[in-house]
Amino acid sequence: MIHGMPGVGKSALALHVAHALRGRFPDGQLYVDLHGSVSGAPPLTPAHALTVLLRDLGADPLRIPEHPDEAAALLRSLLAPTRTLLVLDDAEGAAQIRPLLPAGAGCAVIVTSRSPLTVLDGARRFPLTPLTGGESAELLRTVSGRDGLDAAHPLVELTGRLPLALRVVAARLAARRALTPDVLAAQLASADSRLPHLEYDDLSVRRSLAGAHHALHTSARETDRDAALALRRIGTLDLPTYDAPLLARLTATGEHRAGAALDRLVDVALLAETAYGHYAPHDLVRDYARELADAEAEAASGDPAAGQG
Repeated sequence: MIHGMPGVGKSALALHVAHALRGRFPDGQLYVDLHGSVSGAPPLTPAHALTVLLRDLGADPLRIPEHPDEAAALLRSLLAPTRTLLVLDDAEGAAQIRPLLPAGAGCAVIVTSRSPLTVLDGARRFPLTPLTGGESAELLRTVSGRDGLDAAHPLVELTGRLPLALRVVAARLAARRALTPDVLAAQLASADSRLPHLEYDDLSVRRSLAGAHHALHTSARETDRDAALALRRIGTLDLPTYDAPLLARLTATGEHRAGAALDRLVDVALLAETAYGHYAPHDLVRDYARELADAEAEAASGDPAAGQG
């Protein structure tokens, strides 16, 4: 179980590990993207994911059971005698992946999720955090091809040492040789929000964070929707940390409900609990929360352009 905030490199690590382990699973590897945090796209249902896996195993589509329990039983029976590795990427929650887990002793599963999914028994959890300064500098040098970038360069901290942000910056430097690291650092430092500068081609820190917010905002669970509201309210105040009494006032809810929302934001790695009852966002999450708050304020003022982009 690999878990951590959006853009921290969960999927990349899962695929790297799967590639390294291919010799231990001679019957193959199966991959399914569960779309647990894709903005504008609903998460795969267990039934849909089961159908994908069974088709990959060669099951006749016309013979795949419609009932999820029967489909899960068929998946387990097909995998039981094999040595197969499953990669379940971007899981929304434990209920989504439980029916997909094989029973065979020779099989293994790598799961990625924003949440640690602590209700899953027997799982080994590997939390991912932003890189160290040295690791960040190495990534920048390797991808950009620019020598001389070290841990002290401003780009390391301006990207929050987040792998996705670092990859965007490095890709921009690789594509535009006239763009120097110092000029790019100045652009990031002077902007109200760094997020517009952290997009390149199909890489986008904002889109990654938006997927996490959208999943909470559109959830059927009240606590998830409260968490999305709490994130937007956090963007209205630039404070080092936040707590339940403050969020209760900002969201017009009780302290217990506000505390549950903050805990949920920790669970999906959009906040860190720096001390018991005190919460802080990653710098880029703070930027995104500020954008959400600004868009909400513009919408409330009647600006027809609010919320676009």
